Amino acid sequence: MTKPLLSFVQITDTHIYADPNAKGQFVDFNSRLTVAQTISAINTLPMHVDFVLHTGDVMTDPEKDTDYLIAKDILKSIKYPVHYLIGNHDRSYGLQRYLVEREHDDITTYYDYEMDINGVQVICLDTSSHQPNVHSGYLEDSQLRWLSKLCNADDDRPLVVAIHHHALPLHAPWLDNIILRNGDELHKILLGAKDRLRGVFYGHIHENTVTVRDGISYYSGLSTWFQTRTWYAQEAPSNDPLLREPGFNVVTLTEQDTFVRRYRLPIKS
Repeated sequence: MTKPLLSFVQITDTHIYADPNAKGQFVDFNSRLTVAQTISAINTLPMHVDFVLHTGDVMTDPEKDTDYLIAKDILKSIKYPVHYLIGNHDRSYGLQRYLVEREHDDITTYYDYEMDINGVQVICLDTSSHQPNVHSGYLEDSQLRWLSKLCNADDDRPLVVAIHHHALPLHAPWLDNIILRNGDELHKILLGAKDRLRGVFYGHIHENTVTVRDGISYYSGLSTWFQTRTWYAQEAPSNDPLLREPGFNVVTLTEQDTFVRRYRLPIKS
C-alpha cells in the first residue's frame, strides 16, 4: 500500500454570525450548532490529517473586523492547523488580522498565498470581488500573473489549488450569476500545470459537485451550515431535503491518485 503524500480536510462556508441568534434566510437554526458538530467529527477522524483547508465564507457579513475574534474562538477547537481563504461574505482585513493573526503591515489587499506541505504545492487564491453585496468573484490581473508564474515554473511537485467561487459554469442560471467572472482565464492558466494538478477545491455553492474540463477536476464542498441542490438549467434555488446535514471532504494524495471522500453528518438538535 502506498503511503499518502498528503491528507487534508476541506471545510467551507461556516457562515458564523456575530449574532449567536441569527438564523439566516433559508434555515431555522444558527450555523454555530452545525459548525460545532463538524469540528467534533473532524477531531475524531480515525486517520492522519495534515491540515484543514477552509475555502471561505468563514463569517456572514460581519460589521466589524474584530468580529473575527468570535470566529477564532469557535474554530480554535479544531486540533489541526487551519488555512483560510476569503469568501464573498468575509472581511479581508478582519480575517487576516484577527483570525490568521497577521501583523497590520503584513496584511495584503488580496489574500493569496502558497505553501509547501510534505512536498505538495498548495496555492490559495482570493477570488472575492471585495465589494459590498457583490457575491460573484473576480481575479485581478496581478493575481493571474502571480498564478501563471507558479503554474509555468519548472516544478514537478503535485499541486493543489484552492478558491472560494466556482470557476466554471454549473449551468444553473441562478448560481452562475455568482460565479468567478473570469474563471475561464483561471482555467487557461491552470492548464500550464495540468500534468501535476491534483484538483481545484472550492466552496460557495453549498453542494457536492465535480466538474472535469480538459483533464482538470474541480471539487466543491458541502457547507458546514446548510445545503442547496442544483440541476442542469435550474432557474431558481431549491433547498436540499437534507439541508440540515453539514458536511466536509477528506482529501488524500498518493504518488498516483487523488481521493476525495465526502462526509455528511446528521444534525443533532
